[in-house]
Amino acid sequence: MKVEIINSEYLTVFLNKCYFDEIDLEKKSDIIVCIKDIISKIDSRYRLDLNGFYKIKVFPNKKLGVYLDIIKIDDNDFNDRADFRIVIYQDSNFYLEMDVCDIKNIDEKIYYNNNFYININDINNIDKYMDYGQIIYGDRAKEIEYYGKKLK
Repeated sequence: MKVEIINSEYLTVFLNKCYFDEIDLEKKSDIIVCIKDIISKIDSRYRLDLNGFYKIKVFPNKKLGVYLDIIKIDDNDFNDRADFRIVIYQDSNFYLEMDVCDIKNIDEKIYYNNNFYININDINNIDKYMDYGQIIYGDRAKEIEYYGKKLK
């Protein structure tokens, strides 16, 4: 698990696929139950003192695990409790961002802002390449798809 606190209103969490071994990532109800449990653990472990209304963007991927963007929306009505609106993006693309593309047997790459992006579904053994770049998902992935130049 990797927790990155951007500021008091926004944090990102990466949960390795081992947390979801027994959960079907296609079933939204199973994901929601698991996410609520994990957020409770994160809140107590990191002493975040989550209170207010939060939007949680969930980006599941079978090869990687789950990325969470936890965004505080409002805290007026919730003094000492937290309420979550959980949105699951099951069709989101994930890309490996690299400054030099040296992965063989990749049919399609995207070039954008001096970096190469490879859809992780096109990489056979993603674990082997995780140290060479970072994973891009969500709004940044959409930006890359829209503005990037596809290379073959």
